[in-house]
Amino acid sequence: MKNLVIVANYNQRVEIENYLLQVLKEVPLENVVIVDDGSTDGSKETAQRLGFKVIAHTKNMGIGAAIRSGLKYAIENKFEGVLISSSNGKMVPSQFPRILNELDQGPYTYLQGSRFIKNGESLQLPLFRKLTIPGLSFLWSLLLGTKMTDITCGLRAYKVSLLVDPRIKLDQDWLNRYELEYYLHIKFLRDLKVPMKEVPVAIRYNHLERARRSKIKPFSGWWSMARPFVFLFFRIKD
Repeated sequence: MKNLVIVANYNQRVEIENYLLQVLKEVPLENVVIVDDGSTDGSKETAQRLGFKVIAHTKNMGIGAAIRSGLKYAIENKFEGVLISSSNGKMVPSQFPRILNELDQGPYTYLQGSRFIKNGESLQLPLFRKLTIPGLSFLWSLLLGTKMTDITCGLRAYKVSLLVDPRIKLDQDWLNRYELEYYLHIKFLRDLKVPMKEVPVAIRYNHLERARRSKIKPFSGWWSMARPFVFLFFRIKD
């Protein structure tokens, strides 16, 4: 199956080169796209210098907008599967072939990474997140009727066929930040009735300075993650 690895980037100059070189060891160059979300630190130019296809936003729009650009590129270029990643180096590229192979083999068309199942790992996960992620995951499990252990893990893989379903509406401005990933999660499970499988992943934080381990801002970031459920449950958006 023809798969695409989407790498979202915003001002990760310190990490991006080493990360992309690791990606190249696992995935052919033509199966990777970098979506630069308005970086000003030279990280976009690093990706271009290494020969990657780069989709460049002229201004910072948000992680959801970056992922959406990657998903639309996958649809337009007839890729069959996508894996979502970030240039911050927290995700381990040696896992990508295993995850994509499982997506190829089926039967699951939606794979969600988890640090909290057998063989999953999280190196130096901040204590606050270690305490809150299980509770958030349990709440989402109750609301959607599907057991999950790591709702906030951004390492996910989908079949592109899910994204072209008319019930999935990617082009909505309110999905520009963290909303898009949770919007898709709800739509896949609730509306498309897609069976999801959690796969073990390792996410590492030990290479990042403490202040750079997460870009999620308290309150505004949390609302960004919760908003899709509120909007879809009350049919404010679709």
